[in-house]
Amino acid sequence: MSACVTCGAAPCVNPSFCAACREADRCKACGERPRYIDGWGDRPTNIPHDWDALSIDQLWYLLNRERPTPKTTIDAIMYSVRERGLAALKESANIERLQRCDDAAKSEINRRIARLDAAKEIAA
Repeated sequence: MSACVTCGAAPCVNPSFCAACREADRCKACGERPRYIDGWGDRPTNIPHDWDALSIDQLWYLLNRERPTPKTTIDAIMYSVRERGLAALKESANIERLQRCDDAAKSEINRRIARLDAAKEIAA
């Protein structure tokens, strides 16, 4: 068995990664633009166009700034409440989820719980 030309291991320890590396090298050698996850030659939207001129602190801030709470987080909390009642809000997983919620998400959760409570759809 011959060694992988990319990683040098025999057999290759990560064939799909090595194949992606070879493809990227081929594209670079031909002068093609790199392929990003979002498509050919399109920079992901969360990376600024002048990223290479920014300081590491500026980049860290841009990539790690607060974003709206994902809908899936709200849905996970609401699923727990529907299944196990208001006691679910005291479970460690939901406490952690609620701590990550922004004010708009907390308002949405409160609104949904009030609606479920009014309709008597919260588990006992």
